[in-house]
Amino acid sequence: MVGTAQTKLLVLCVDRDNDLYEKTKIKSPIIGRAACIQAAQTLAISDPEEADANAMFAAIKEYDTLKSKGYDVEVSIITGTFEGGVESDTKIRRELMEIKRLFPAEGIVFVSDGFEDEQLVPILQSIIPVYSIKRVIIKHSGRVEESYAILGKYLKMLIFDPRYSKYFLGVPGFFLLIMAGLVLLGFVSQAVVGALFFLGLLLMVRGFGVDSALAKAKKLTPSGYIKVFSILSMIITTTIGFYRGFVALSATEEFKIVANDPSKLLDHLSFLSGVMIESSLWLIWIGIGIYYSGSILYTFIKDSPYKAFKYSMGIVMLASLYFPIMELSMILKDPTRNPFSVISTLLIGLAILFLLITLAYLRITARKSE
Repeated sequence: MVGTAQTKLLVLCVDRDNDLYEKTKIKSPIIGRAACIQAAQTLAISDPEEADANAMFAAIKEYDTLKSKGYDVEVSIITGTFEGGVESDTKIRRELMEIKRLFPAEGIVFVSDGFEDEQLVPILQSIIPVYSIKRVIIKHSGRVEESYAILGKYLKMLIFDPRYSKYFLGVPGFFLLIMAGLVLLGFVSQAVVGALFFLGLLLMVRGFGVDSALAKAKKLTPSGYIKVFSILSMIITTTIGFYRGFVALSATEEFKIVANDPSKLLDHLSFLSGVMIESSLWLIWIGIGIYYSGSILYTFIKDSPYKAFKYSMGIVMLASLYFPIMELSMILKDPTRNPFSVISTLLIGLAILFLLITLAYLRITARKSE
């Protein structure tokens, strides 16, 4: 640190986002050891996890250390604004000038609790030279420590608990062995397709809660069977839909051209997308519709009319979007086709949705007023 024992030093702590005032209503600037201790204690009591409180106590400690070495030193706390930005930096500059008027320091010992605060150095330097920067590093954070503990607990459970390790380690391990065997035998493309299929199946099973539903099969109520049936029916139907789309896709001349020369994919992508959508959409829509229908029955049995209404709107939305998406597939196959049909069917679907939602809203409000 530059200077001698006769140098006037200001130990400065800056609360850039003004947590001190936001949490304790203590206004800045604050100057003097006793006043700074009072502010730091009040802030620490208000929020024990507040990093600025640690920085304030560190500034007081640095003040005591320099004082014991014979320096002419003072300690101060200044703050910015909650919003930050130019307004905050302007307030910090103004308060430092006020501190300088009360204590004409020759240099600043800046106590910082992070990189963001150290960006203030040019502002401070323009008023009083910054002789030293003291970075406050908190030895451990409760939240970080707790997060690591929870993470370690779950990792240990996934690895060593047989209930979970057979899924987390066993199934992927078995699958990787099969893939390795296929690669060794020269079936690289089959291994890649198998990997994608396995990943897609895993995501669908977890995403739609199939595993949870099957785990609860022993405790299923009649409504539960409806839910499981609708989920499985949707998966089966949509899978068939994608398969039919791929079969139709692979039968086109454009697909054969792309298969022989992948660089021409972009030239035929729109046509191939149109074929895929046209061939698979109706089965995918039926699958989703079965899921919504089963969910409506499930919610009626559970006496949840609002959820039943929500799933009913889903069916209406599927019906409203079916024809626009089919028209989109036609346009993708034939770009010269008039796009007005897509726009008109979208507007009709929007009008139907608006009408049904309005009627439902009026009915609900009428019931509440009875």
